[in-house]
Amino acid sequence: MFPTFLAQRLQRPALALTLAAASWLAGCASPPAATFANDPAAPASAPAAAASAPTRTLTLLSINDFHGNLQSHGPTPATLRLPEGPKAEPGKPEPAGGIPYLASALAELRAQHPDAVVVAAGDLIGASPQTSALLADEPSLEAFDKLGIVASALGNHELDGGLAVLQDKIAGRCPAQGCPLPGYQGIHFPYLAANMLDASTGQPIFKSYVIREIDGLKVAFVGAITQNTPGVSLARNMVGLRFLDEADTLNALVPQLRAEGAQVLVAVMHEGAEWRGAANDPSYACEGLGGRGVDIAHRLSQDYALIISGHSHMAYTCKVDGRLLVQAGSFGAWITETTLQVDAQGHVLDAQAVNVPVLQSRYQPDPAFAALEARAEKLTEPVRMRPIATLAHGLHRIPKDPDGDAGLGNLIADSQAAYARTHDTVTVGPVIAFMNQGGIRTDLEASPARPVNLSELTAIQPFHNDLVALTLTGAQVRDLLTHQLPRGAGNPRMLQPSSSLRYTWTRNADGSGARLVDVKVDGQPLDDARDYRIVVNGFMADGGDGASGLRQGRDRVQLGVDLDAMLEYVAAHPEAVDAVEPGRIRRVE
Repeated sequence: MFPTFLAQRLQRPALALTLAAASWLAGCASPPAATFANDPAAPASAPAAAASAPTRTLTLLSINDFHGNLQSHGPTPATLRLPEGPKAEPGKPEPAGGIPYLASALAELRAQHPDAVVVAAGDLIGASPQTSALLADEPSLEAFDKLGIVASALGNHELDGGLAVLQDKIAGRCPAQGCPLPGYQGIHFPYLAANMLDASTGQPIFKSYVIREIDGLKVAFVGAITQNTPGVSLARNMVGLRFLDEADTLNALVPQLRAEGAQVLVAVMHEGAEWRGAANDPSYACEGLGGRGVDIAHRLSQDYALIISGHSHMAYTCKVDGRLLVQAGSFGAWITETTLQVDAQGHVLDAQAVNVPVLQSRYQPDPAFAALEARAEKLTEPVRMRPIATLAHGLHRIPKDPDGDAGLGNLIADSQAAYARTHDTVTVGPVIAFMNQGGIRTDLEASPARPVNLSELTAIQPFHNDLVALTLTGAQVRDLLTHQLPRGAGNPRMLQPSSSLRYTWTRNADGSGARLVDVKVDGQPLDDARDYRIVVNGFMADGGDGASGLRQGRDRVQLGVDLDAMLEYVAAHPEAVDAVEPGRIRRVE
């Protein structure tokens, strides 16, 4: 069963968005003003009496890390087990997300709260499945424009193609041959990033905030991108950009916001907390909540009534220092509904939040957004649906044992090692490949009943990173492995190794960290003095995801594209894919 407070929410009847027509999907024309409810540019419809009410109710609907997951299936954006959490028995897994279902869920919530506004916390696009990615994510941007979101914080993945490419997408500027999505005209909602500056001018490149009047109150939405963006992005895309501390930047804006009449301040940041508990905590205590998002929340001025977060892909409703810190998971599988009771001066009297699951069994797909999805699928079908191989079973990207490895990461590493053996121009010692967990975006869904297609495999590795080979000594490999081990009680995010590498590790008895116990390459102990050929994606080779030791690599060779390595391996060796199992990394006591 659902938790009681969430079950009450889900008993409300579903309501699809009321649409005049879907003709905008087929051409360049803008939709009629009344086509999509709650467009932020539309005139307010609240009763005049609300202005004199002693208290106001502000309802904010937030999403984050959609990553272009327009599609309802192939692959399914997310699978949820409800109720969820460490102390609950999981129910039957149910598909969640997909833009037609997200639109219907938002419509139901807006019908219940006519003054509700929708805001996003970044990564709406980037690292997207092919239905969106093959069309330069224009269908996803168009969808969010039609949903009428007030604003979105800028996410690091919005910059995957570089700043100039993003600015062209925002403005609807097309290449000479036209936009990938015919009729695409850009977006009208702003991206917010107060702490991302032009390094040459010291000025923010995007808006820092927007102020909207809601139910007679001026509400400021103030945006920030993770300061760690350079560490999780391609180096070439960071040239000319400077990133400041999120809390310091937002705190410095408070006097300006107050001077402009903002009564309620809402922080919308693409940075989040680490959380392993339930998506909804009615007590908001969230024992064990950690990560950068919590640190920022502690340091953020209490002038901010609410913190809407993203980036960590976790669903939570928590309070830090008495103030709500919320996040809606990822891929459009959740919507955070936050309700603030505010007095006439903008003081928050009460704050509540609940994460609402966007279960496909719960909502009817919105017809207009289903048409958008269908249009994108039709345009991309010839590429997406190309069969690659028939596999006996799927593989998971998240390790069942958080101290170890996962089958899907192992498969990717094996494919990259195999690719290097036939494409590398340098032959030095044994070959070891590593895959970072953050670069694996979804599970591999497979069964003997049908072949796995290109779209499903591309969704796993959507970045099209360069594949790089480089040389490290055994001592440098040991340092690389040691650096990834946890420094405290938290769960590690292990680099996923090829079959040539196996090792064990243990936590220090005093809780100070962890250490390697035994490392073997091709069955032999790692030799600190020997050279080893290391294969990784270009993001990691440049030190991304904390793999700074890879920057020491010698004899660097670009082999090709990481996705090509996986496609080639899966097509040629389906039996090897079926045989992949975790167990290359083990924690021992």
